[in-house]
Amino acid sequence: MENKSNAFLAGVFTIGLAILVLFSIFWFSSDHAVRVPYDLITRSTVNGLGPQADVKYRGLDVGKVVSIRFDPAVPGQIIVRISVNQDTPITRTTYATLGFQGVTGIGYVQLDDTTAQEGGTPSPHLATSSKSVARITMRAGFFEELEKRGDSLLTQLETIMGSLNDMFQADNRRELMGAIRSVRKTADDYSQLASSLAPAVRQLPQVTEHLNATLASTRRLTQELARPDGTVLRTIDRVGHDLQGAADSIQSAAGGVSQETLPQINGLARDTRQTMRSIDRAASQFNDSPRSVLFGGPATMPGPGEPGFQAP
Repeated sequence: MENKSNAFLAGVFTIGLAILVLFSIFWFSSDHAVRVPYDLITRSTVNGLGPQADVKYRGLDVGKVVSIRFDPAVPGQIIVRISVNQDTPITRTTYATLGFQGVTGIGYVQLDDTTAQEGGTPSPHLATSSKSVARITMRAGFFEELEKRGDSLLTQLETIMGSLNDMFQADNRRELMGAIRSVRKTADDYSQLASSLAPAVRQLPQVTEHLNATLASTRRLTQELARPDGTVLRTIDRVGHDLQGAADSIQSAAGGVSQETLPQINGLARDTRQTMRSIDRAASQFNDSPRSVLFGGPATMPGPGEPGFQAP
């Protein structure tokens, strides 16, 4: 009887322990975060997205996808019900996009905020509840945009390839090769120019030394000129005194010429003029009466006040 009681107690203990372990596993594996629902509205495809897919806000896990269904009120519109943590900063400018994890193709919902990207003032919180679920716009993702623009991209790629084909035709290839040869020749010319300039470059240190010596000499000359008692200024002063003495001598000689020589020259000039007048009168008298040379000239009539003067 005692053995049966021990076996019963062992069985009860084992069952209770199993239940406790299962309850612990369920407790620790379940999510106890308080979450609120939101509806994502989209007309795009949601390939790869399914229930229990992750919901991330700017890269952080904040919730799960609850369900995906068509909107009965709007044909073609899809409603994705998500459940996110209550403390997630969902605002009126929050939007959703469809992302994919690596190369597995498993989709997830990425939430972001326009105001947060621009760094502006945060918008008011978007309130929601199980009775009145708020709606968030779901924008097209990168792959969907790529799929939409695939045709135009292929068309542009085809145009580019056609342009490249036209550019690399025979004539264009010859012109391109000519341009490449011209560039190569220019590079060779520059190399030769550099080689020819090498001797001049090697002489630059000597030229620089000579220039420095010239600048030093110029600096010394400037300093010498700036000194009142310098050699240059003393020489200039001595030359000035000599020039002043020469000017005084010239001025003294000019004064002697003006006071002594010029009056004599003036008297000589007066005598010369009187002589020329006498000669002129004699020539006139000879022209009027040639015989006056032999018999003398006619007697001159006495003038007023002279003896024998008679008034007409």
